[in-house]
Amino acid sequence: MVPRTAGRVAVAVRDAAVTSGPGPRAVLGGLGRAVSRHAALVGVAALLGAAAGIGAAQLAPTGWSADATLLVRVESPGSGLAARSQFAQQRVSSYAELGTSPEVLEPVAADLGVPVDGLAERVSVVNPGDTAVLRVHATASTPEAAATLADDVAESLSAVVDRVESRAGAGGQTVALELSSPASVPTSPDEPGLVLTVLSGLLAGLAVGLAAALVLARARPTVDTVDDVRRLTGLPVVGQLPGTLRHDDSGTDASSARTRTALREVVQNTRTLCGGSSPSTLLLARTDAVREAMGVDGGLARAVVELGATCALVQSDFDARTLARPSTVPDGAVPEEVEGDRHGYDRVPVPDGVVASSRRHVRSGTHAFFTALREDYDVAVVQASSESHPLSLRSVTAEADGVLLVVRSGVTTVESLRSLSAELLSLDVEPVGVVMTGVPPWRRVLVRATWLDGDVRAVPEQSPPSFSIADLVDHAGAPASGRPFPDLPRQRRRPGTRS
Repeated sequence: MVPRTAGRVAVAVRDAAVTSGPGPRAVLGGLGRAVSRHAALVGVAALLGAAAGIGAAQLAPTGWSADATLLVRVESPGSGLAARSQFAQQRVSSYAELGTSPEVLEPVAADLGVPVDGLAERVSVVNPGDTAVLRVHATASTPEAAATLADDVAESLSAVVDRVESRAGAGGQTVALELSSPASVPTSPDEPGLVLTVLSGLLAGLAVGLAAALVLARARPTVDTVDDVRRLTGLPVVGQLPGTLRHDDSGTDASSARTRTALREVVQNTRTLCGGSSPSTLLLARTDAVREAMGVDGGLARAVVELGATCALVQSDFDARTLARPSTVPDGAVPEEVEGDRHGYDRVPVPDGVVASSRRHVRSGTHAFFTALREDYDVAVVQASSESHPLSLRSVTAEADGVLLVVRSGVTTVESLRSLSAELLSLDVEPVGVVMTGVPPWRRVLVRATWLDGDVRAVPEQSPPSFSIADLVDHAGAPASGRPFPDLPRQRRRPGTRS
């Protein structure tokens, strides 16, 4: 069991006590994390918004529109053409505003038997820039009604302008609106703005998806980066593994090579943090979410063998074996003997007696089991959680001299990581570091650059074993097949060989 040190606790307390307001970069980073974590939700919301836009465009009522054109004509004795044109342009903008006033629309509304407010929504009067022209636009449910409405509004506007603006007398000016182009009956209905409607729906759906992603990210925060791990646990990250690991990965492509390199880096970094020697029993502590640690134990066992050591993979986590890709649980009966894996390590089942003793919280059986593993192998890799079976986290922490937490980037929640850290703290265990899985390329960093001075442990000095004459006398008559010195390790087997 690894003792807990005050230095690590001080680091965790110090990091937890740091409180600073989030800056713009932090806000954008949080938005990016929320989007990447809930990309499927954002995409579905955007697609639903676009579909809603298409549906709205298809269900929109069909309308007909017609345009009538009015020309502003100014008569002023003694004034030149330029003066009359300037006067017309000065007045025409006010005529456009007058076109939708109650004074103009009331006579038309009375003839049609509709309210003025409803009619104003169907009529518009515009003045094209730098011209003396007014264009009356009207919409209706039939093509004939649209043309009639445009002409009626144009005539009413002309009458109002003639009454308000015209001046008679010597030297006076006369302003008149001539219907230069009566409205023609439209031959095709107005097409709904399909592109604009779909784009509006897409943007609305995207906004809803982003809002939902932010809400979910706030309600269920996850561990995403190396900085998150350090802030929550005070522990260094020993490696960042990409994607989902396969225990039978034997590919030669770049992706497989990068994964195996990352696994070897985890083993080497763990050895460095442990003072230069590999733990004889390496415990991978995971949360209760099985999928967060799938394939990590087998991948590390293979990396240990590739680095020249013998390794036993203890079959202590049945759920993780079941969900592994492919599953490592055999179709028939679960084997009770050690099985050699083609990658060089041995898969060691947990004997029934050890399982029974661990359930009764009797440490003698578990201790004897792991002692035998340490005698036969350089490294024994075991993965467990608080709910794993046949061995739980509590039953194996006393036998582990190196503990790594397994965290999946963007999946492991802050709450579950804190719960796992608290459980190890209650067991008086100080982990060596954290293995991050499923790390996308844009979040990977040089992990050794993030280590602190106190992360590397000092190697305790061990005195060489000494034996007295009494020990030699006691074991002089031991049979050749026995082990006269049970405290001495057996001869290590070469990687990939089985006795």
